[in-house]
Amino acid sequence: MAVAGMPLIELVARRASRSGHEVVVATSDEHYDTRIAEHLEHVGIRVVRGALDDVLGRFVQATEDLDPTDRVVRLTGDNPVMDADVVDELLAAMDESGHAYGRVDIDVVPEGLGAEGFWVGDLRRASESTQDPYDREHVTPWLRRTLGELLFAPKANPGEPARYRCTVDNLSDFDRVSRLFAHVEDPVAVPWTDFMDALSGDIAEQGPTVRTRDTSELRQSAFVVGGAHLSGDHAPDAAEVRTLLDTAVVRGVTHVEVGRADGRAERVLRAGIEPQLTRRLGYISRLRPLEAGEALAVEASLERTFAELGRRSVAAAVLAGPGDAGDKAWARLRKYHATGEVGRLGVSVSSLDEVPKALALGEIGYLEMPFNVLQALPEETERALRSAKVVVATYRTYDGGALLADHPAAKVLASLADDLGRDGVDDLCLAYVLGHDVITSAVIGCHSDQEVRRNADLAAREPLSPAEVQQVHDALSKVRA
Repeated sequence: MAVAGMPLIELVARRASRSGHEVVVATSDEHYDTRIAEHLEHVGIRVVRGALDDVLGRFVQATEDLDPTDRVVRLTGDNPVMDADVVDELLAAMDESGHAYGRVDIDVVPEGLGAEGFWVGDLRRASESTQDPYDREHVTPWLRRTLGELLFAPKANPGEPARYRCTVDNLSDFDRVSRLFAHVEDPVAVPWTDFMDALSGDIAEQGPTVRTRDTSELRQSAFVVGGAHLSGDHAPDAAEVRTLLDTAVVRGVTHVEVGRADGRAERVLRAGIEPQLTRRLGYISRLRPLEAGEALAVEASLERTFAELGRRSVAAAVLAGPGDAGDKAWARLRKYHATGEVGRLGVSVSSLDEVPKALALGEIGYLEMPFNVLQALPEETERALRSAKVVVATYRTYDGGALLADHPAAKVLASLADDLGRDGVDDLCLAYVLGHDVITSAVIGCHSDQEVRRNADLAAREPLSPAEVQQVHDALSKVRA
């Protein structure tokens, strides 16, 4: 795989060594790595080879001529935008902080700019101390556990890590990176910041990024694509599904919500999603309504979901209601959570009155509830949600489309949208829902790429302020009266 007229790994090595750092490529001794090893040696880049699964051992081998007080930086061969400037800045930050281990914080820095720095002596100590296969394969887990870590972001970090992604994991990534380097006169000398500037133009053309207000490990976007519309008589075709999912990911959507009872929606998702998106889009799975909350029913529903989606994990598994969360059913979900196959345990409620019962469940981490501009969030419900450590996703933002059609409140909604400077009634509806800071996300079903783009635009905007939320509520109260 070549970029800028040279093998990808050669480009990575040359950019990393630009400021004078010695670079060693530590590859495997498998036969398929022989050709690239021979090429690197031919062009003067040092190579060491070792066991495929013992990357830690390879690093020890690559640094055997160094003193314990020398420092080593770990890079990966699929990140050609990464360069010596980031390495130098990371090492300077470690010197200033006094940390023995530091890494680029990939939660806030674009994927493709990753690096880890540590002392050679600590690397050797790690190799002597652990034989755990995970530690050996991933090199630095023992160091992080033992030494702590500095989480580092370059001063010129553009933020929005998903949108400035510049790694090469798949063909789509390769195409994007190849285009970045296509018109560069000196691919080794150009700083990484120039590539970020180039990407910013593409990002501006694609539209604003969907906000993320979730501080949990899910980091769920404020707009979640609802998958129920992907099945049925009016469902989009496979090509449209691929396009809308690609757009969703590009715009910063992190999850799709889909139910076992949503017809063929799970199967459509599996067929429609491009392979390169599978790692970047999480699934929220609504289980089929259960009979008597039986554990076997939970297992049957979730196992079928895994089969239909073609993956054996979901970000959250959501029961159809508090009544489905019997002791046996909930215990079975906990087992899936313990194995890592289910991230968060959740419940969907059919009314706000059911929220307290749902929140009373032990280990609940995800709640779905109906909520839209026609409703007020009771103070006691808001307090309960605020104190609970749950991700809150709402549905019926547009009341099944009724709020955007000939609804009795249509004139009042249109007037409010104008008064509050919103871009239409749909903007008002979503801004009202997200104007409640206890709400993490709104799940919105989309039939087309155009609908995804529109909702992404709206979810990127500022939500209503508390005063504006109250203004909307007061105006609609007069209509209801």
